[in-house]
Order: sequence, then C-alpha cells, then structure tokens
Amino acid sequence: MLKFIKLKFGKIAPQEAMDLQYRLGVNPATYRVFINGYLKSGVIVFDEEKLSKGELLRILSPHEPEITEEKEITMEELVNSSMSWKNVMGEILSQ
Repeated sequence: MLKFIKLKFGKIAPQEAMDLQYRLGVNPATYRVFINGYLKSGVIVFDEEKLSKGELLRILSPHEPEITEEKEITMEELVNSSMSWKNVMGEILSQ
C-alpha cells in the first residue's frame, strides 16, 4: 500500500521547494512528489515500508509541514490517476 499526503508548508521558498522536490524525487521510496514553493503546498506519494511517515516529516521539518490530507492508495489507483482521460476511457472501453 502506498501513502498519499497533501501538505501545507509554513515557510518554503520557491528554490527550496525545487531542491526538496528533486531530493525526494530521486528517493526510491517516493512515487510522486510535487512541491509548489509559491503556494506553499505539496503532494507526496510514497511507500511507507521503505520510508516512514515520521522520517518523511523529519526531512520536511525545516519547512514547517502540516498534513491537510492523508490516505492509503493502491498502485492501480496511482497509475490511473496519472493517466489522461483519453487513456483511462480507452482502458475502460477495451474491457
């Protein structure tokens, strides 16, 4: 099972957000990382067996993260959410 978390940051500059997004993006435990330094928000999908939520929050702690949404998702849900509507509808219609 994967963990999806949506975050708000108390303080993060755009360049810090890009750096953090890159550092988390190259981590093999993360599947999706999007951090917006202008809106001070982010979304991270990660494998909690490889990277605990506590460890992730420790990495994010200098930027004062607040979890606004948290849920478990399957790999299938992650893949489907990444597909365009055309691809999703094509997949549904082909079954």
